[in-house]
Amino acid sequence: MDAIYPYALVVHLFCAVVFVGYLFFDVVIMPLVMKKLPNGQEARKANESVAGKIMPWVVFVIILTGGMMMTRWVNSDIGYFETGGQKLFMLKVLLGFIIFAMILINKIFKIILKKPSPLGNIHPHALIASIIIIIIAKSFIYVG
Repeated sequence: MDAIYPYALVVHLFCAVVFVGYLFFDVVIMPLVMKKLPNGQEARKANESVAGKIMPWVVFVIILTGGMMMTRWVNSDIGYFETGGQKLFMLKVLLGFIIFAMILINKIFKIILKKPSPLGNIHPHALIASIIIIIIAKSFIYVG
């Protein structure tokens, strides 16, 4: 696994940038765009149409590459919560699972149940969780 770690890391980071960038755009930029355009709802629909085709793959690759890299930080040999770095890493994993669970719940309600999700718009929550994940990832340098 060590041989592919650098490649998985690059792909993971690229997809994470796309994911967080989309969330930032949708939470911060899009509401401003909708106020400026006479028919802002059409812009939102176009955005959701394109993102609906791309973002599921981005999330899938983030989960896949994250899982591939996970054994470098935690496993049965080195433990799961032995060091400060492992505890932070597992917090990152938990936040990632929360984001994934919110996405899954929204998709189940939208596609299968054909009802509005009880979670509503998860993008602001996912953006905050993503920012926390980024801060935790950066803190690995200091906690290790």
